[in-house]
Order: sequence, then C-alpha cells, then structure tokens
Amino acid sequence: MKKVLLGLFLVVSALSFSAERVVKMENAYVDDKGIVYVIGEKTPFTGIVENYKVPPISEGDSVLEGKIPFKNGVIEGSSKLYYPSGKLASVATFKNGKVEGLQRDYYENGKIKREISHKNGVVDGVSKLYYPNGKVQNESTHKKGVPDGVSKTYYENRKLKVELPFKNGIIEGIAKVYYLTGKLMSEESYKNDQLDGIVKRYDENGKLIEQETYKNGVQVK
Repeated sequence: MKKVLLGLFLVVSALSFSAERVVKMENAYVDDKGIVYVIGEKTPFTGIVENYKVPPISEGDSVLEGKIPFKNGVIEGSSKLYYPSGKLASVATFKNGKVEGLQRDYYENGKIKREISHKNGVVDGVSKLYYPNGKVQNESTHKKGVPDGVSKTYYENRKLKVELPFKNGIIEGIAKVYYLTGKLMSEESYKNDQLDGIVKRYDENGKLIEQETYKNGVQVK
C-alpha cells in the first residue's frame, strides 16, 4: 500500500511541476530588449501570458487578445490571437521569438484573410491575401523580407487585375493592368523602380489608344 501511495504521489508531483505557469498581462512587462518578465522577478518569464494584447495595425482594426506561450522571456510555440468577440483572428508559430512558417490571419466571419510565409522572423516565400468571400486578392513572393517575383492582384471575379514584377525589392520588367473583363488595359516598362521604356494603354476592345516613352522615370516621347 505504501508503494502505491508513493507512486501516486510521484505522478501528481510530476504533473504539478510540468504544468505551465500562467500569468495575466497586467502582471508582466517587456524590457527595452523585448524580453518579458513578471513584475518583481529578475528571471525572464517561461509560461503562458493571458490577456496578451496586440494593438491595431491600421485604422479600423480591432485590438486582438490571446494566450501567448513564452520561453526565457520570448514567444515560443503556437500563438493564437482572438477578436473581442472571441472569434479566432490569427495563428502563428514562433521559434526563439521569431515567426517561423505560415502565419494565418482570419476575418471575423471565419474566412481566411491572409497567409504569410516566414523564415527566421522575416517574410520569405509565397504569401496570399484574400477577399472576405474567401477568394484570392493577391499572391506575392518574398525573399529574405523583400518582394521578389511577380505579384499578382485579382478582381473578386478571380480575373487578373495587376501583374507587378519585382527583383530584390524593386519593380523591374513589364507591369500589366487588366480590365474587369480580363482584357489588357496597359503595359508599363520598369527599370530600377522607375518607368523606363515604352508604356502602352488599350481600350476595352484591345485597341491601342496611347503610347509613351520614358527614361529614368521621365517621359521623353
């Protein structure tokens, strides 16, 4: 019987010590190096911070709130943020305080809002932005935090709207804009982020209606 009781005591003790510590955001603070501590303690916090608030990114956005996992004062593991209504707003995985892998953000109606690919805390790979109805609004590729490749923006009817070529973060190549019908509206030649070359504009029937020539961003013809 003593052995049984001792075994139960050890199991309960192990579960108690393995349970994550949980504190509320108002009982924690972030130092000037971005490390989270519990007020009155000198060791970086490890555990879950409740009521963790993220301020709105742009006007009209809501303050998001969630339970965020920390290890040695930095975010570590799966992080979920919620709207004031309780609906899921964002899911991301952190490693050593940096986003790693695919971050998924949601509209309050539950539809996917954007998917952003990260590597070591910077945007890297294919990212997508969605309309509230779930259709893709934009697809773009980043390399080490800067746009690299053709960014494609779509109308809600899934027709292509804009093609914008990037190379190492600058516009380089032929940019194209389309009508809602899918017909080509314009072609613009870019070099080093400036108009350089021929710019053509078409009516909805495909007829050329205007042509200009640029050099280093200045119209020469």
